[in-house]
Amino acid sequence: MGRVVARVSGPQKPEDVLLDVFALSFLTIIIAAYTANVGLYLSIVLGVIDGVLFIMMLRRIVTATFTVDGLIIERGDRRGRVFIPRDVVVAGNVVCIEWDPRDRSYNMRVAYGGRVYTISLMNKRLVDKMVDRLRRNWGWTPPECPN
Repeated sequence: MGRVVARVSGPQKPEDVLLDVFALSFLTIIIAAYTANVGLYLSIVLGVIDGVLFIMMLRRIVTATFTVDGLIIERGDRRGRVFIPRDVVVAGNVVCIEWDPRDRSYNMRVAYGGRVYTISLMNKRLVDKMVDRLRRNWGWTPPECPN
């Protein structure tokens, strides 16, 4: 593989992150507030559940790395990588960027091999930085996703 041009990562399904954060926050507050009153064993069980939820959240992270040679997709839930050559990415409409008005954020959608990965890009500055690096190194700008 060649030099890294840009790297972005995010959850496979950005809409699930809010539920995970609420669950982790709720369990952490319960553990902190009721440790003395509830008892040691329940506190340990809640701590284990909290840790399992955190690990499950980390396993759903997808990382897209643009290199000089192509695009590498790494999934947190499975071992292995998917490598997409640069020619296929540029000519095949594999990558596109969309504005999600519901979340008020940008998403990068990668569709390849029958799978669709959606990575939340959070803000316009991150999108501009990634697009600038791709334009400079690949001579290509990711298109907007069709509706």
